[in-house]
Amino acid sequence: MTTSKDKTADTARVWKRAAYGGLVVAGVILVFGQTSVMTAAVAGVLAFAAGGYLGSRMSDAVQEAEERTDVARSAPSPVAEPVAASAVAEPEPVATAVEAEEETKLVQPSKALPGEAELAARKGTWRYEGNSATA
Repeated sequence: MTTSKDKTADTARVWKRAAYGGLVVAGVILVFGQTSVMTAAVAGVLAFAAGGYLGSRMSDAVQEAEERTDVARSAPSPVAEPVAASAVAEPEPVATAVEAEEETKLVQPSKALPGEAELAARKGTWRYEGNSATA
C-alpha cells in the first residue's frame, strides 16, 4: 500500500479517490441509467460519501496494524528456557493393523433400514464381463 506516515495526506488521498468514484458513478448513471441529472448527482454524492468513509476507515485500520507490527518488531523477543531431559516425551507406539481395523468399525448400524431386505432380495447374480467375446 503506502509507506507514508502522514495521516492527513492519506486521508486527503482517500477522499480524492472517493470524489473521482462519485463522479464516475454519476456519469455512468446519467449516460446509461436513463435518469435525470438530479438522480445521478444524488447517486454520485452517496458513492462519494460511502467511498470516503469506508476508505478512511480502512486506511486507519492499516495504519494501526502497521504501528502494532512496528512495536512488536522493536520489542525484544523472549528467550526460550532450555528443556530438561526428563521432560522429553517418549514416542507413542505405532498402531497395529488390528487396531486400525477396530477403529474403522467404530460406526455400526443400529438397525436395518426400511426396504434394505427387499433390495437385497432383488439383487441378481449377473456380473459385467467386459468385451471377452471379440469378433
